Amino acid sequence: MDERDRAQPPDPDASQEETRKVSLTVPAKADYLVLARLALSAVCRLTPLEALEVADLKLAVTEAATEYVHEGEDREDTIEFEFRLRDDHLELELEGPVDVESNTDRELSHAIIDATVDRAEFSPGHTLLVKNLS
Repeated sequence: MDERDRAQPPDPDASQEETRKVSLTVPAKADYLVLARLALSAVCRLTPLEALEVADLKLAVTEAATEYVHEGEDREDTIEFEFRLRDDHLELELEGPVDVESNTDRELSHAIIDATVDRAEFSPGHTLLVKNLS
């Protein structure tokens, strides 16, 4: 038996990192945002965050995702969510279609997000939200 054919024991650091990351891709439609909120709730169960902080994060991720939502039947865009739990913070990263139309509600959404997370970065097609855990 060749050495490469033997099962390798899992790398404990790699498996821990993998279990602390959740990725989800959904259609860029409002009805699917509930799935991202549920995934975020599951990740938050591994944190010391209080229920109100989790509710704030769910609001923030919904507001951020709304920027990528398109209701046109002919569009098949998606939104990618990645939730990464680090030792001292939670990262919520979103990627979606770049909206070329101006969104008058975007300023209000960004204000809501800024009030509910510790750091927010916005760029076309990409949003990063960070919540400190300590």
